[in-house]
Parts: sequence; C-alpha cells; structure tokens
Amino acid sequence: MKKIAEFYKALGDEVRLKILHMLTEREMCVCEIIDRLDMSQPAVSHHLKILRQAGLVKDSREGKWIYYSLNDSVFKDVFPGEKLEIIQCYAEPIRRRMANLPSSPVRTDPAVCEKLTMKKTVRKLVDNG
Repeated sequence: MKKIAEFYKALGDEVRLKILHMLTEREMCVCEIIDRLDMSQPAVSHHLKILRQAGLVKDSREGKWIYYSLNDSVFKDVFPGEKLEIIQCYAEPIRRRMANLPSSPVRTDPAVCEKLTMKKTVRKLVDNG
C-alpha cells in the first residue's frame, strides 16, 4: 500500500507532472530539467527524488552527470499481483513512446550542461540587476 500511495502522491504535483512530460521527449540531465523549468537545482532534485522513490523515473550516472528517464516497469513494481494484461495496458503506451527517444545532448557534449548553467546565472544577474 505504501508504494501505491507514493506513486499517486508523486503524480499529485504539477511540477512533477511537467518533469514526467519532459521525459516523454527524451532522457534528460538535471541541468536540462532545471533550465526548462527555470527552477533551482535543490527544488528540481527534490521533485526528482520523489519521482524516483515512486518508481516513475530511473536514473543512470555517467561521471558527474546523472541522466533521468521514465521507468517503464513502474506499473509492475507498484501493482504487484495485478493481472499482466492490465499492467501491459498501462505500460505499453509508455514503452512505445520510449522506444525511439533520443538521449540527452549532454551525453555527447558535456559543455551543454555548462552553457545551460551559465545561461541561468546570467538570467539571474539580469533579473536582479
């Protein structure tokens, strides 16, 4: 029951729904998510932690970068014992959507992350100056 409650709690926040929607486009580095949401790193990390705990997203680490993507096995994990046909009804559209998703551009060019971080810093200076 706890896993089901975490699952629905994670879906009950607009920011987390935006993150999930972004991850239907491609996997993303946290710097990309921060840039698109125009939020602080601690705030985005908090939302990603909740999504991870609920099983909705998974992460993979490469050096100092962490890449986030949708977890297509979430329904099997959250609803164990449910009929396989029902789980497949939920999971199959996600799997189809994820089949050809591009990877994060940060994977091939880590400077993208630094550019996004610099852009946010400049924007903050302009707004405060």
